[in-house]
Amino acid sequence: MVWLIAALILIVAVFSWTYRFHLLSFYTYLSTQSEYRRKDFQLLSSLRENLVHERKKKIAGLEMILSSWEKGEEIQPRYEYFCDLLEQLKGLVREERANLMAITKDIWLRGKLWTMLLKMERVSRDKREKSDVTELRRILARFNDLTDQVVENATQRFSFSLNDAVRESVKTVRVEKSQASGINIEESLDAAGENVRFSYDNFKQWQRLLTNLIRNAFEAVEVRQQGAEGVGADFPPKAGPALRDSLRGGDEIGWVRIITRPSEAAAGQAGMPDPPGISVIIEDSGIGMDQRTKDSFFRKGFTSGKEGGLGLGVTEESVQLTQQYGGWGIESEKGVGTRIEIDIDRQKAKRAELILPEPKRISRNKIALILPAGISAVMALVLLITYATRDRNPALARLVDRNTVAVEAKDGRFLWEHSFPQNVRETCLVIADIDGDEKNEVLVGTINGLKTTGHAFCYSPSGKEQWRFAVGGDRIFGVPSNNFKCWRIIAEDLDFDGDAEILVEADNTPWFPRQIALLDRRGQVQSSYWHSGALNFLVCEDFDDDGIKDIVFGGVNNRLNYSAVLGVLDFRDASGQSPPYRDTVLAKAKEKIYVKFPFIRELGGVNDMYSNVVAFIYAGKRNESDVYHITVHDDPGFQREYHLDQGLSHVKDLIVHPRYRLVWETMKREGVVHYDLSTEVLESWREIEVWKNGVKVK
Repeated sequence: MVWLIAALILIVAVFSWTYRFHLLSFYTYLSTQSEYRRKDFQLLSSLRENLVHERKKKIAGLEMILSSWEKGEEIQPRYEYFCDLLEQLKGLVREERANLMAITKDIWLRGKLWTMLLKMERVSRDKREKSDVTELRRILARFNDLTDQVVENATQRFSFSLNDAVRESVKTVRVEKSQASGINIEESLDAAGENVRFSYDNFKQWQRLLTNLIRNAFEAVEVRQQGAEGVGADFPPKAGPALRDSLRGGDEIGWVRIITRPSEAAAGQAGMPDPPGISVIIEDSGIGMDQRTKDSFFRKGFTSGKEGGLGLGVTEESVQLTQQYGGWGIESEKGVGTRIEIDIDRQKAKRAELILPEPKRISRNKIALILPAGISAVMALVLLITYATRDRNPALARLVDRNTVAVEAKDGRFLWEHSFPQNVRETCLVIADIDGDEKNEVLVGTINGLKTTGHAFCYSPSGKEQWRFAVGGDRIFGVPSNNFKCWRIIAEDLDFDGDAEILVEADNTPWFPRQIALLDRRGQVQSSYWHSGALNFLVCEDFDDDGIKDIVFGGVNNRLNYSAVLGVLDFRDASGQSPPYRDTVLAKAKEKIYVKFPFIRELGGVNDMYSNVVAFIYAGKRNESDVYHITVHDDPGFQREYHLDQGLSHVKDLIVHPRYRLVWETMKREGVVHYDLSTEVLESWREIEVWKNGVKVK
């Protein structure tokens, strides 16, 4: 029993450590809910500032670095800056964790975001290779989408009251005018102002409008206190008492007052739950305005009583905004003060009105019951959870014997094995995520049997066969179908859509013809290219920089005098036969480029079953030059190195190194060749033949 308890405690400890960030996320969620964090304007503004504006700056920097790595630049010079940006993103999530958990219904949200950032940090640290950029981009995109979705949902869901707009505006002016003394800003906000609510964007418009009006009123009082041009013995002018008597303090100066109350239409209807309108009143004991000044009050940029007005008063845009919701009026008297009243009609402002019920608080007594129950449930289910979360993702496939494949997880733990009726080639064992679900499938290729052609198999992460593909085809170039064997399998996302394309290369004994079959992730054949001879290499790269990878191959073409050849296929149109397009059954292919290199007759004969080309090396582009390097190894031991332009249609240079010239001299003495390696001979070897889109162009 003691051992069982100890084992259970150990399992709980391991589980808690493994999922510590998700547990912290759950704890933060309960804490923010229990303390009833108000969904106010400050909360949403903080989220939008940090998790929208600041986050986008950091992510833009990360994407710039990833782009440079993707282009082949060295990782180390920018790696420290990359890590610093990740730390800044972590700081934003840490700073906003309480606000995040207050607005979301996903109790694991913080744990998800934090885990993504840690995963990016681990991937960039453990494998600083160009091939990791795709994984880093995928994690960064998920982090970006999740934060965008959370903040956008909150922005659309939350609303803010008219009283909130007044409070925020007063707070802004108080902060701006903190050095001013002797001027009070007073608030008198009626409960009716809580029921007129705005969306976030409309709220910001109203906040700007009210802030400008309160600021203008404050500055008018400042001007009156300090004395203004034209204010002398006759100031204030003689005027009727109507406005002076109705203002808060009569002749007293040094105050600004903001009021929300039911509109005059609701006066005398005490207790009316849904008044027909709300009024916002801004009064001040400032310098006031004469009739001429009042008439220009709506002019953009007007600020009365100050030199070099700052344009903080009412504009045509302000008038248009209030007219959408109701109307307004101005009373002002020189030397007395100003009252501006904005009336919001409920019927006219119906679209901006979002009356939402207040969220219910979570009882602390309920939390006291939920937490122990939750802990007990975690302890009871820990064994099941541990088993369910074990790493079952295939990471390695190896041959146990000639026809048995064993599959293991990343930590070397055995997952499953399968035996095949045919032998398996090691070049046809591939572990890849072909459907973008972050779980690896296992691809296996077999050679031919006595009566059966070879196959390509796909197995799920659990070892279940998902599909199989029989390589070859009957009587292609006149050869039978049962002699084909799977030679190579490549799984790569050629168009970056999240799903891998699968290339299956197969050949017929002896090495003629060679098939390049393109399958989708479901094993459906998209195209099949037939090459008249052996292939030495098959790679996928963006040959013409159009953002989509091409199929690049090289080897020997038996029907072109056993010459070395290089070809490039667009995987979206990769069907048909290779030059010289002699088969009457197959359509000719439309290679982007197909290059035939000169054949040296003395090093092999057309009646020889095998080519004189024993190896073909494709180096692609070297450094930053637009030159492709192709090396042709001829039997017995002679080598030619071709430098082709970016389009592979012109030989920019042909190099035969001195040691290979010595090989040529030896072959000449032995009677293999009968002529010197002269300039004329080398020049003749530069004459390549080129096909484009099925047409010979050179």
